[in-house]
Amino acid sequence: MFSNAEIASRYLGDLVPNSFVPSRALAESTYESDGFDICRVPTSDTLRTFLLSEGEPDSEQASAARHELFELLRHYVDDGPGLLVLTGIPVDIDLAEAALLRLTSLLGEPLPQNREGLLVKKVRDRGTAIGEGARARYSDSRFGGNLHTDGVEAPLPAPEIFTLLCVRQSEQGGALQVVHVRDLVRALSEWPEVLETLREPFHFDRRGDQEPGESPTVRKPVLFMQRERQAIAYLRSYIELGHKHSSSPPLTDRQCRALDTLDRVVETLALTRVGKLREGELAIFDNLSLLHGRTEFRDNSTHTRLLLRTWIRLSD
Repeated sequence: MFSNAEIASRYLGDLVPNSFVPSRALAESTYESDGFDICRVPTSDTLRTFLLSEGEPDSEQASAARHELFELLRHYVDDGPGLLVLTGIPVDIDLAEAALLRLTSLLGEPLPQNREGLLVKKVRDRGTAIGEGARARYSDSRFGGNLHTDGVEAPLPAPEIFTLLCVRQSEQGGALQVVHVRDLVRALSEWPEVLETLREPFHFDRRGDQEPGESPTVRKPVLFMQRERQAIAYLRSYIELGHKHSSSPPLTDRQCRALDTLDRVVETLALTRVGKLREGELAIFDNLSLLHGRTEFRDNSTHTRLLLRTWIRLSD
């Protein structure tokens, strides 16, 4: 098994110095350097008019905005880093939520984020940690690490896109790290047995979103195919919680080794793309291709971090 430094040397070249210790860097939570500049785009007048117009936009406005947005997605999300950041979105909470829902409607169908049908999630620190109670989630905490995809607690198909609109950013921490599945699979090709194991089903905890009488877990692989391309669904904490249910088998040594190897590679690759959303920026993520996570953040009494999130099934 390779160390983090050996993985960095083998796959990242000069991007990550061999002496760097990723786990310590993540714990520090003080990233201010920004790797998102390559995918930052000012919101055009066409998109701004569509997103902020009073009343319902006419079909011509919607068509022009949709065409422009999908061209950006093709360049940055499909053929690029898997991420697009639009700048210059209003941060007034009511305007921001309406603009986010309008952009979501351009892309496809908004998906509920819990069994109550929530379409816009307020991502903020609610004083919880993963595993506390039946329904506590990563997005309700301030803790970092745990790179993941969204919607892992739900059955496949996974949300294809998710958005984050930054209304208020933390003063300390809260930077985002992303890892693309193509880089992950390339690195893991050193261990065919790991790839084979990750393509077999695991039990993911549902976080209380199951209906009465349904299983508390959903069974699916970490690596799979969706829309005829390689995809990933992952949040290790939810897998570990899922396999602790009496109705689920415990994780095998083989599965634990595969997850440990995956985590080690992810931790190293996460060093290559670190950015911090600024207030008024709207990020669009390829949820099938990108693992994402954040550094730990801290709020103060007068300024609390708040992001708005939607999950999206793309239009055909």
